Amino acid sequence: MTQLISNKQNIAVSIATETITTCLKTFYGRGGDIPDGRDSFQDDIIVTDNFRLTEVTVTLYEFVHTWVGDLVVQLRHLETETVVDLFKRPGQPQFSASGYSSNLDGNYSFNDRNSCAFDAIADRNAVIPSGDYTSSDSLRAFFGLSAAGTWRLTINDCAIGDSGTLGSWKLDLQ
Repeated sequence: MTQLISNKQNIAVSIATETITTCLKTFYGRGGDIPDGRDSFQDDIIVTDNFRLTEVTVTLYEFVHTWVGDLVVQLRHLETETVVDLFKRPGQPQFSASGYSSNLDGNYSFNDRNSCAFDAIADRNAVIPSGDYTSSDSLRAFFGLSAAGTWRLTINDCAIGDSGTLGSWKLDLQ
């Protein structure tokens, strides 16, 4: 017969804690007309705050344009030449050479934490609803970079025949 002997031990566990402070800074850019098929809309935000990025959100306000398949929208950090496509001619070439014919008429926010793919919604809606979307390229490309520098939003209209405007834009850096 085997006898089990219990030997209770008190174990002290020490857990190191680290406080992480995040800094959320919001910057606003201007809007304007998006040239039809011949040029691009560009606007710069200059950030002087120097902190390492852990999250980036771009919001486009009062963004109106017919035929989303014409457009390439990019965010660029000029000092590092890091470029992210928020969206790039949705529906092209898989749907058609001209991309999706959906229209933009609202406010569109892009962040990697969002779960809704912009291109997928453009495929299913005549007018892309305002909302929170993931971008074509990951905004994580900016993570670890200094927030300081010039941030440029560029909207290229790659085909003649449809025009649009941007009311303004917002850049949230954390």
